[in-house]
Amino acid sequence: MRSQDKSDLLEEYSDDDSYSASSRAAGGGSGQIKRLVMALLGRWYWIVLCMLIGWGWAVYALDKTPNRYTATTTLLMKVQVDQVLSRDQIADIPLESMEAMNTTMAQISSLDMLERVAARQDVRELPGLVPLPVDWRPEWLQEKMGVEPPVAGPPPQAANLAKMIRGWLSLSVRPVTRLLDIRIDHPTPEVAKAVADAIASEYLAELRSDAAMNRSWVIELLSEEAEDARELLEEATGSLVTYNQALESKTSLDAHEAIVAQLEQTYLPAHPKMMGALAELKRLQDHFIKDFEIARKAPSEAAYWEEKADFLPNFEQDPEGYLRTGRALLMSRVGILNKEISNRTSLYSGMLKRIEESRVNGEGGELSAEIENLARTPVFPSSPVPKSFYTKGLGGGFAAGLAIAFVLVRLDSKFQTVAQLEGTTGIATLAAISDINVAHLAKAEKLYYSKHPDDSPEPYIDWDPHLVFRPGTSSTSYAEMYRVLRASVSLLGDETKRKITMFSSALPGEGKTSTSVNFALAAAGQRKKTLLIDLDLRKPSIHKAFGIPRIPESGGISDCLAGDAHINDVIIRDCPEKNLHIVVSGKRVGQPGELLNRDKLKMILAWAVENYDIVVLDTAPLLAVPDSRVIAPLVDNFCLIVRANYVPKGAVRRVLEVLEDDESKLDGIVFNGFVETRRAIGENYSYGYYKTSRYGRSYQYGYGSYGSYGAYGADDEDEAESAKALEKRRKRRRKQMKV
Repeated sequence: MRSQDKSDLLEEYSDDDSYSASSRAAGGGSGQIKRLVMALLGRWYWIVLCMLIGWGWAVYALDKTPNRYTATTTLLMKVQVDQVLSRDQIADIPLESMEAMNTTMAQISSLDMLERVAARQDVRELPGLVPLPVDWRPEWLQEKMGVEPPVAGPPPQAANLAKMIRGWLSLSVRPVTRLLDIRIDHPTPEVAKAVADAIASEYLAELRSDAAMNRSWVIELLSEEAEDARELLEEATGSLVTYNQALESKTSLDAHEAIVAQLEQTYLPAHPKMMGALAELKRLQDHFIKDFEIARKAPSEAAYWEEKADFLPNFEQDPEGYLRTGRALLMSRVGILNKEISNRTSLYSGMLKRIEESRVNGEGGELSAEIENLARTPVFPSSPVPKSFYTKGLGGGFAAGLAIAFVLVRLDSKFQTVAQLEGTTGIATLAAISDINVAHLAKAEKLYYSKHPDDSPEPYIDWDPHLVFRPGTSSTSYAEMYRVLRASVSLLGDETKRKITMFSSALPGEGKTSTSVNFALAAAGQRKKTLLIDLDLRKPSIHKAFGIPRIPESGGISDCLAGDAHINDVIIRDCPEKNLHIVVSGKRVGQPGELLNRDKLKMILAWAVENYDIVVLDTAPLLAVPDSRVIAPLVDNFCLIVRANYVPKGAVRRVLEVLEDDESKLDGIVFNGFVETRRAIGENYSYGYYKTSRYGRSYQYGYGSYGSYGAYGADDEDEAESAKALEKRRKRRRKQMKV
């Protein structure tokens, strides 16, 4: 086996995933998805079962779920205009955004609001206010358990009832409107209507209370602000009065300076008029400076002039500069005070006007509402909706079934199809043999003998029903599958040089004996002189397949290996298929493994190759005992039987590792016992659809012993039991054939 094949296989089993990297490499991503889908469809019964359970749940839940009724009260949300209007003039102004409506819905659904509704006496006295609990147990179980029907009790406290009402409540805004719907969903129609109206009424009452409280608070706040504005106005006016005397002195000084300027144009400084004018000017300047200093040092103005101290020159050093700067700063301060008085006068007047407007209309922009429509008592239930229940039941059942199928696929460690087997192992499949339904073979056999009454089934009465090369059955698709296997083996190489074909398996029960026997019959049917040897010395089965003794008088292969007989002497040539000769296992031996001497085997097989066209060996399972590993290097065609949905993938992996360690070449795999379905046609390279029954049951396995296969002779029956079983088979076959 190629090293790459082994690495792919190890990678596939390292994560126990049937669809691993090796599988993707073999079939690609689309092939992987296809196989996964096929595997899921192969477990369709889980999906159907879960969907049926989901449907049953929907029917039961629909029957148990009480009807619920929905009542709707509609509010129209409004905003008052911010201007003086009469009390009955309320403009319908659109709300600024959905945030306002969302805030309103949050206020309505708040527990504080709903507690006030729950505390109302008219609400608490409603019959059927608290819904009765639903008992999901079947009625027959309730009767058997003696469960009394529930009785309505008093309503709970307001806080608990408010939580219940919140569960019944739903709010929504109608698109492109200011209409807010308050819906109550309840099993009692009258309760649904009453609670919806109570919520709307309670919310409107809260709005009116809040509006009155807000108007009172706004007027109080405006009054406080108006008082502050008045005090600031009085302060600015008082500051201006402080400068009145200084302003009068400045005015007189300004007028006399104009007179002096005119006199200077007519008289000289020594003229008596000029000297008198200058003396008066000096007096007025001193008077201004005195008044300016008094105003500047007033307590209310001290802070301002401290900031301006750096701008005033020193009076002693620069009297003229002090006078000039003082006059300019005085006029600047007077201008500032006049502006402040004007602004504070306007603010105070505005506050007074605002107070008057608030007393008339209240504060502008106030949210309000009115009831657009009161709730009506619902007549028809709004829930449960049967379509919704059925959709959820079927959808949930489908999802659950798909999930179960997926988990089973992931956990499944068995091979389902040829494509999966080849993608996992990287080894070619020689043939795919479907599970043999003996009832189909019996019908075909019976039909043949009805058309050929001169032929007798007696030569084949002792044959196992799973042997398909009998009159009437050799033309079935089962026989054709073994002919395909015969052709595939012949294509492995020159038949004259590759005569020995060995069949083995990983575990017992995979069908290696039935495959060996049918393969030998298929070869003999092509006029090939065929020798079939039973080399499974621990649990031989070929003698059972043909209904012949395990220990004939001439002996068996064990006698040849022990040196007590020659191979030519133990061959059974009396067989209905004249080209097939058989060598059974022969007598029991204590240590079969020690009897398989390689030199003796070579001699026996060399004689068989010289005298026969095809030699078929049925050997023991590879993982149970080492017998087949001794035989494998001596054969030309080594075929491994892998039973579908039976052998664990780990067992096949172990077989490939063992063979690689022994340097034994595996020529191909026979995929045996698969159940043909329409979905798998092409995956198993089969010929058509045949409804077949399952064959065999799973065995536990190990790598050191047979497990259920047992030691030599442990499961073997004695000659009396064998004869008894053969007689039962004859009776059953004669009954089927009616001979």
